[in-house]
Amino acid sequence: MNIIRYVQKFGDRSFAERPLNEVDSLIFSELSYLNFTGIVRYAPPKQTLGELADSVCDKLIFETLLPESNKKLLKAVSSSVRFRDVLVGYFHEHNDTAREIRFAAVTFLWEGGAYVAFRGTDVTLLGWKEDFNMAFRTSIPSQGLAAEYLDDIARKTEGPLYAGGHSKGGNLVVYAAVHAPKEVKERLVCVYNHDGPGFRESIFESPEFLEIADRVQKTVPHDSLIGILLFHGDDYKVVVSRSVLIGQHNPFAWEVKDENGFTELPETTQNSKHTDLALRDWISAMNDADRRLFVNALFKIIEGSGAATVPEFKTGFFKKLRGMKRAYKALPPKEKTMVRSGGKKLLKIWFRSLRKAKKDDE
Repeated sequence: MNIIRYVQKFGDRSFAERPLNEVDSLIFSELSYLNFTGIVRYAPPKQTLGELADSVCDKLIFETLLPESNKKLLKAVSSSVRFRDVLVGYFHEHNDTAREIRFAAVTFLWEGGAYVAFRGTDVTLLGWKEDFNMAFRTSIPSQGLAAEYLDDIARKTEGPLYAGGHSKGGNLVVYAAVHAPKEVKERLVCVYNHDGPGFRESIFESPEFLEIADRVQKTVPHDSLIGILLFHGDDYKVVVSRSVLIGQHNPFAWEVKDENGFTELPETTQNSKHTDLALRDWISAMNDADRRLFVNALFKIIEGSGAATVPEFKTGFFKKLRGMKRAYKALPPKEKTMVRSGGKKLLKIWFRSLRKAKKDDE
């Protein structure tokens, strides 16, 4: 079963009766993708999930990456004892094209607890560009905003705090927890990182991380492509996903075992391990300046499509491909060279890692 079926089957018990677990965390993380703009303010909550689902469901799912799945999840949530009375508040978003920032977070509250949810990469190409910036920036602006948001919510609420996020949201929540003041860290019951990318430089041996290490739970699908990016540490749980390739990242594809957790595997697939090694080698082969040049040139080509969101990019693809070709031709010679050489290096490293893996298996 997936997270929708989980709510339908096990949503008859409140959080007081059965404490929040990793599946509930993934549900709250997915709900953070909803379009709360103009609906939920940065203020103490007045509306519940059930009320929002019943009154503005279509507005909430508008321009989300998975609208039909989100609609089904909202319907299940509004009918469940577990989620329908959870309050929704303190929604905050910050979008800045010039600084390449795409940030959003929201807080879910119930009697006895609060869950701070950081939105992951959304449908906008700006959001994807921000993710790629992690390859050459020590930190991105959204990470600082996440730390400020968690600290502020801690001051506005009382009692146990849970925090989490999916995709980029998983990266943001770890960053926020690591940089949280001591009094906030002491209130954190658990920090959930659902297939979030790692960091440009490892933080996992820092004193700040070690203070919360026992409460950080990372989950990745068995053929993970996103959660293995950059420095990500080795302590994570592998979850069965019913999809393939990048579709593994989809929270609705993750297999729920029972009312307490996901169906697990002992380790990720060989393909995931090969991808991890190949990407690490590829990134280490370039300095920061080259990484910046490659990422900026790549997105100049993508922007040549005229699309601003992933759904727009998929529509009329061949017409957009012509725009991308024009954008490539317009690049300065140095950027063209970087795009070609960077792509060739990645393929070369990928095939080399596959050959090495085959030898290791013999």
